[in-house]
Amino acid sequence: MKIYTIDLNDIFNADELHRAIRKELPLPAHYGNNLDALYDVLTEWIEEVTIVFLNVDEAEVTMPKYMKALRRMCEDIQQENPNIHIQFGALS
Repeated sequence: MKIYTIDLNDIFNADELHRAIRKELPLPAHYGNNLDALYDVLTEWIEEVTIVFLNVDEAEVTMPKYMKALRRMCEDIQQENPNIHIQFGALS
């Protein structure tokens, strides 16, 4: 299983978050840099992977609504696609 880590340190808005996601994940060229596009890509992913979001505290303060939406979407992805495992914080 492949593990991808996305460091949210110094991430202050949605554009920066999606740049960090794009940098770490092998996303298609047509990835739309929004939560709907991320959902679409990850629910269709065949490879088993773990995605770990690190240093989430600051992002949760600077963009609480977006982080709440990200967490909710990640829960939905994991219910839809058993190959995707997503964590917030260090691997346990």
